[in-house]
Amino acid sequence: MCARSYVTERNSMKRIIHFKMNLDAVLYSTRYVPLESAQSFILKILPQMGWGKSEGDDVILDVGCGPGGTTRHLILSLFSSSSKIFAVDSIPDMIALARKHNSCSQIEYRVANIEDWSVLERWKNQITKVVSILCFHWLKDQQKAFRNVYHLLRKEGEAAFFFALRSTFHASVLDMQNSSRWSHLFNGVENYVPESQFKGYADSYYKKMLEEMGFEVLYCQSVEKIDVFSSEKEYREFFCSICVLRKYVPTEQLEEFENDFIEAMLQKNGRDTNGNPTLKAIFMEIVGRKKD
Repeated sequence: MCARSYVTERNSMKRIIHFKMNLDAVLYSTRYVPLESAQSFILKILPQMGWGKSEGDDVILDVGCGPGGTTRHLILSLFSSSSKIFAVDSIPDMIALARKHNSCSQIEYRVANIEDWSVLERWKNQITKVVSILCFHWLKDQQKAFRNVYHLLRKEGEAAFFFALRSTFHASVLDMQNSSRWSHLFNGVENYVPESQFKGYADSYYKKMLEEMGFEVLYCQSVEKIDVFSSEKEYREFFCSICVLRKYVPTEQLEEFENDFIEAMLQKNGRDTNGNPTLKAIFMEIVGRKKD
């Protein structure tokens, strides 16, 4: 699962094409709740940290809500009916689907990027709980995003983060970007593979970063997980929806590209004893409290 051999090539690119994140919201939304590993963090780890004992005056921010399935079906269950949830995502299509399929009187969906303080400032010192599930590995500046979260929280407010450190998904994206068959389509393209895939970041790295910002780190652990998918169709739709390289593949070659990409995924991940496709990844789980 190691992708360190790509570091030199990645760093030597003379020009990186930056574009606004544009995942396939429709394909992504076919899986309305996240990976089992993410569900475990929300439904087991967070209650152990005291989440779910809301008295009704919480103002929650869900960062990277996608099409809203996680917000409505999992995060909402941790809070009382009088709590308010703001759910944000940087992709307008995701917010449109969230408003259409996962609307709820407690939830307000908005387009916003956690790295852009200008659209977040309205909530400065107003949020009691921030939760971000499978979002921070997409960010170009995680440190800025963590700092923005800190400024959004009230004193004693808490934030919970779950994101990938290293994964076979990101390794497969790198395989496709560097393959002899497809690489000519991706010269200088931003692949959104996180630095942690190459640099071996661990819990101590994030614990130190958050403590230096003023967080009291209540829980910080990297965990290796294997997630199982119910079918190859679900597997294909989910991972193709988040493969940013698809955007650059001509329509007439897209099916071939997807076949090669899913084959690369399956070679790295294999299947469970029932023949269902799997994902191997190391995830970061963090819960922190604003001290000042």
